[in-house]
Amino acid sequence: MMSSSCRARWWLLACLGLAACGGARRVEHGRHNATPIRGVPVEPTRPSQGLYAADEALRDALSGPWQYVGTGKWPGIRRMYACAFRNERVLVVNVYCGITERQAFRLDVYSPTRGRVRIYAEAKGLVSARRRPDYFTFMVESEPLPGPDARLPPFALGMSFDELRGYEERRYSAFLPTCYGGLELSHAKGGCLGALAGSAPAWADRHRAFLDAASEEWYRVVREASALATRYGREPD
Repeated sequence: MMSSSCRARWWLLACLGLAACGGARRVEHGRHNATPIRGVPVEPTRPSQGLYAADEALRDALSGPWQYVGTGKWPGIRRMYACAFRNERVLVVNVYCGITERQAFRLDVYSPTRGRVRIYAEAKGLVSARRRPDYFTFMVESEPLPGPDARLPPFALGMSFDELRGYEERRYSAFLPTCYGGLELSHAKGGCLGALAGSAPAWADRHRAFLDAASEEWYRVVREASALATRYGREPD
């Protein structure tokens, strides 16, 4: 079982390795008009038992048009800027939201009823132009809604970017029970921490197909989020 510090390390790999520091373009923070995802919306997630799964989070992200929330620094990421969007079901964060696309992509999805999912991919080349066999890192992390002992404010879809960032700062420091797994630098990783330790086999079974082959919903979100980054993103400091 990995320690919390080890688990946190692999989420920072791409950020520490990103070397592009071009001129920054400032983007006005705040709420903009809806920015629709192209294509036919998919059916949203129905309430279910267990941890929020990656495929469920992606379906929720694609269940309706995205409204721009804001761009800014993100907890745990020292140089990159993140872009946040919302629809009627979830808040979606493209954590490496630069105008120039990079070889790493991280998506954080927050649901007020299911919890949080993080999906991270890294490839030899732009992630939006690669498929699962080209990834040398592909990880998923699931976390339930915080309990009262976490002393976090309630999560709300209507949060501003600053409110969402403040929530993430507190959540990031709370070391909540989490399940994670996938491939890191071509090596298999996985497990569940804290009160979820006994959930590891079920979580791994639930995510095996996605981690092995990804999905069309994943590729679609990567392409669309990368395209929106050219409008709302900002280059690293």
